[in-house]
Amino acid sequence: MKITPWLAASLFCFSASASADAPFIEHTSGFFGSSMPLAECREQGKKAFSALGITEKTSTNPRNEVVGFKGDYKVVLYCVSDEGGCDEPAEPYASGGTIIVAGGNYATVKGLVDGVKAKLKLQ
Repeated sequence: MKITPWLAASLFCFSASASADAPFIEHTSGFFGSSMPLAECREQGKKAFSALGITEKTSTNPRNEVVGFKGDYKVVLYCVSDEGGCDEPAEPYASGGTIIVAGGNYATVKGLVDGVKAKLKLQ
């Protein structure tokens, strides 16, 4: 088999991308002491992000989540909304949240997850 320049370049690029370090991803979920309006959950998330030096970015789901970055680390707070059935309130409430962080160093990822969870007082 003849190795052409194209094949050699392809093999080099593939081997470089295959050996690149994948990001670490950590998550946790918890409940608030008492349910709060969904908008308040997002506001609490924004305050937690700010206190931890996480820069908020635009979310593709602004109703339920807050997204931010701290350097190369992506942080997401997803506010879990209650569906009230027959007694559904006019404004949705959040009973808890899920925090997801991705980045290159596990200790930093875990620290950000724990930091946001502590600021939100998730149980």
